[in-house]
Amino acid sequence: MILKLLKPALSGSILPLGIGLCFVLTLGACNTAPEQNRAQEEEAPSSEKKESNKASLELAWETDSLFPTNESVLYLRDEDLLFVSCIAGNPTEKDGLGHIAKLSTDGKVLDAAWAPGFNAPKGMCVFEDRLYFTDIDRVVSIALANPKDQVTYPVAGASFLNDLSAGKRGVYISDMQTAKLHYLEAGIVHTINESLEGLNGLAYFEDRLYALSNEGLLVLSEGGEVLETINSELKGGDGLIPLGNNRFIISRWQGEIWYADGAKSSLLLDSKEAGIQTADIGYDAQSQMLYVPRFFANKVSAYKLHLPK
Repeated sequence: MILKLLKPALSGSILPLGIGLCFVLTLGACNTAPEQNRAQEEEAPSSEKKESNKASLELAWETDSLFPTNESVLYLRDEDLLFVSCIAGNPTEKDGLGHIAKLSTDGKVLDAAWAPGFNAPKGMCVFEDRLYFTDIDRVVSIALANPKDQVTYPVAGASFLNDLSAGKRGVYISDMQTAKLHYLEAGIVHTINESLEGLNGLAYFEDRLYALSNEGLLVLSEGGEVLETINSELKGGDGLIPLGNNRFIISRWQGEIWYADGAKSSLLLDSKEAGIQTADIGYDAQSQMLYVPRFFANKVSAYKLHLPK
């Protein structure tokens, strides 16, 4: 069941600005303050322009609590649906309770346990018609056409594999606890960086690899070398969505979603006081819908993203 919420945008909604009308009492009265009238007419468009330059989120729908400890949501364009990774237990325990669910883009459950029997599935990506996700110390690959077609790739020394992103020839993998960045190519896992403290969110976009760590938002080479720190304010990020033109949506697990334009940041959503987390977010660029896993709240929220004009 979807809880349809009829509510305004969380921030950035623009209300029509009234422009004072001059009710002419006498011709002379209107002519006494032409500069003042002109200033009033110019002020309103300026205020509107200021408001339109703010990013905001507008809640579209939320599911009921049907997705136990959901950590990641991934939008699949080809089928116009969402994958949801559900830990359903302890994030570090090998208990076999974890599973991958399918959800429609309007919040209807398509398959609550499309692929069951895993431990603590977290970040996901699609590469060559297969869904990849992390599962504590291994990466699991499942054919999109057949969830029983599964391959696992152990990652030596891993303890908390987290996010994934598909690159040109393989899949990038982050380990938040060991500070390592791995790369899975042709069935072999390579460690390409061992000094990225707090490494979590990854996104390969327009031939650049972006990463979230304790240092903030980074640009890495395809070989894992740190090339640049784009934003040092957003340390400890979780989900990472590049929008192009050096703009990003970034989540922090504790309950924050941020908009970053280079080094500048603005907070779009804060649910920390309510105790509702914002884990590894998904995004549909065409509809500008942001999909947010709420972790311990066991639900998924969808927001319309309004970008600055």
